[in-house]
Amino acid sequence: MVYKLPHPAEAVAFLLDWDGVLADTRLNFAPMRERYFGGNIVPLFEAAGALPEPDRSEALAEIRRVEIEGAETATPMDGAKELITWLTEANIPWAVISRNCLDSIVLAAERCSITLPPVTLSRESPYAKPDPRVLELAAERLGVPLGGCIMVGDFVYDLQAAKNAGIPSVLVRKKTGAEWESLADYAYTTVKEFAEDLRRVRVPLK
Repeated sequence: MVYKLPHPAEAVAFLLDWDGVLADTRLNFAPMRERYFGGNIVPLFEAAGALPEPDRSEALAEIRRVEIEGAETATPMDGAKELITWLTEANIPWAVISRNCLDSIVLAAERCSITLPPVTLSRESPYAKPDPRVLELAAERLGVPLGGCIMVGDFVYDLQAAKNAGIPSVLVRKKTGAEWESLADYAYTTVKEFAEDLRRVRVPLK
């Protein structure tokens, strides 16, 4: 059972996805999904790792190539810096939890002029979303109880991870018809809308 907060602004700590929340890398895995998985949405890294050789090596290399190329032209999501500023001013700890490789996250952060938090977990970490243990690990490293955290993301694995961990989730890319939207405890159309709502509800002390 997920304990639903009165409002996301009441969370003790924020666990943020990278792509689609802080950085816009415009990753396009559609051709790869068509080639290897019949166009189905599957957890790519895990599914690629289960392919027979030589497809396995080729698919894993393709995932990394797409991530690095996306990072090279990354721009901040509209509202990302407002969200980070609000978290900083409100003295709320936060972490980045991504399924991307760490090299691509670091490169995209440089391109976006975003300083990554000390707790930044990539797929090289012991666990990956939707495994709830990656959220538990982030909370442990932040020094906060997992039950006080909220997961913010734009895709199904973010929401599933939160549900599996028993914490509330925020969807920041609300799209009519997305089958996973019902998993979110809170939904906003954009990151900017989310950041503005946080500041409206909880104005940080100067």
